[in-house]
Amino acid sequence: MIFGKNRGLRFLRLICWISSIHSDPSISMRTFSSDDPIEPATFDLIIIGTGLLGSVIAAAASAAGKTVLQLDPYNSYGSHFASLHLNDFTSFIHSHATPSSTASANMTPTSIDHDYTVLDLNPQLLYSNMEIATYAPEILAKHQPERFTIDLGGPRVFFCADKAIDLILKSGVYHQVKSIDANFILDGKGQLWNVPDSRGAIFKDKSLSLIEKNKLMKFFKLVWQHLAASDGGDEGSQNSESSKILEEDLESPFVDFLKRMQLPHKIKSIILYGIAMVDYDQDNLEFCKSILKTREGIERLALYQKSRLTNAPEAMIYPKYGHGDLSYAFCRRAAVKGCVYAERVPVSVLMDKHSEQYKGVRLSTGQDLFSHHLVLDPTFKFPLPPASSPPDLSASLKDDKGKVARGICITTSSMKPDISNCFLVYPPGSLYPEQRTSIRAIQIAGSSAEVCPKGMFMLYFSALCDDAEQGKRSLHAAMNALLTLPVSGNRHGSTVHSEDAEKKPTLVWSTLYIQELIMDQHEYFISTPMPDGNLNYNDLIDATAESFHRIYPDEEFFPLTSSARSLEDDCGLVLEN
Repeated sequence: MIFGKNRGLRFLRLICWISSIHSDPSISMRTFSSDDPIEPATFDLIIIGTGLLGSVIAAAASAAGKTVLQLDPYNSYGSHFASLHLNDFTSFIHSHATPSSTASANMTPTSIDHDYTVLDLNPQLLYSNMEIATYAPEILAKHQPERFTIDLGGPRVFFCADKAIDLILKSGVYHQVKSIDANFILDGKGQLWNVPDSRGAIFKDKSLSLIEKNKLMKFFKLVWQHLAASDGGDEGSQNSESSKILEEDLESPFVDFLKRMQLPHKIKSIILYGIAMVDYDQDNLEFCKSILKTREGIERLALYQKSRLTNAPEAMIYPKYGHGDLSYAFCRRAAVKGCVYAERVPVSVLMDKHSEQYKGVRLSTGQDLFSHHLVLDPTFKFPLPPASSPPDLSASLKDDKGKVARGICITTSSMKPDISNCFLVYPPGSLYPEQRTSIRAIQIAGSSAEVCPKGMFMLYFSALCDDAEQGKRSLHAAMNALLTLPVSGNRHGSTVHSEDAEKKPTLVWSTLYIQELIMDQHEYFISTPMPDGNLNYNDLIDATAESFHRIYPDEEFFPLTSSARSLEDDCGLVLEN
């Protein structure tokens, strides 16, 4: 049952060590403005955009000794992974939202000179159906919009033992974090319950009967014995083999395995949606797009449990100042290894006119820069080739993963008294019968993570959906269940007052929008993905590592440095109080 001794002390050492890199004036980023000629003119890798995953690749390639140039037509870091002030957030969403048919018809993608086909990058319009409502403008004006920092890709957290934390340690980037204090799940009757995710929490939970507690403890004991045996504690012994879950059970649907364990519906819902973070209703095969197998379900429980064994107060943590700083941290790490940056530089892609191979980029100044490889942020879309080009020039595979509905709310009080930061999940069917997917939410307090003024709270919602109507219905239902909403049709007026409403946070500002999850995979370059619908970064980090190895198959993705290795050896990561 030992998953990582002393791992819970890693945060503080990480902060202290890396903070010296970020505060050291001798370490500066080689940054060029739009008018400066860039030197040298040839690089191993050019990255367009400063989104998180492109910045991770920049840092990994630089750490592997490659020469890297990172270009961004904008003057801020993070792209779709940014954390933006309130006014900047609305401007960004509007500028990347689906335009009118007239606007999209005016894009001119290509030109040809004597050596190259020049492909102008078009904006990738990945947001739609945006709703913004201000219910208390006087409160926003009092606190000033620039004091509110909003994550574009929320809700999202780190698990204390997940791949994002491992990546931060291996790469040596700087990040301060705050604890998610509580984890709640909504039942079918509209009641919020704590998720009992540890032995102590199970025994203290007054909502569980003694029989339910015993069944849950028996189930967790079976899982931990299986994990301990699988880790090779007594490898090859009879006791080790008998402690493992049967292979046929591991390959069966997790929901069926839970039924065979005779767990009550409430316990199954907690395990599936509150700990394993399943998206789709596992009991409704007609609408379930992804059946979780027992093997992966056990792995998700293991991640959660390992995160609880880090000596952190809870399994989840949130980055201070928002997730956007993570992109900047990786850009800084890349700069330490020699990566060159150019900001506010419009750029086009150069393809060899004869071989149709990628060659480099052309800046708006007319300067041509060359590289062996190109990584493109999802902010940009590769245009269609001119009619004279072979049809396979833009050959691509579109990975269409549907849509995610995102909602953001600003409130003046917590959803639970004395709770600053918390996580909440609405399992499928808990809000209305046609709810097909889980809805996840996190609350972040301004006094904790400094993303809004003290006494204010940020709420993030998300749900996978097939279309905007389905996604918005889910988010509206979640907001109605949790918040005191103004009277319909009067956004700047009175609010609903009732005995129940008095217990709920009052809504000050909100937005809802639909984000596409499409990622283009081209033969000639790497296109990084958009923020996905998951709560953590694991799948995105896996996709980034895969992209890195597609470019550099023989290089290690962030070799452990001597300084970072000492952090691992000392297990030195603690979270800030």
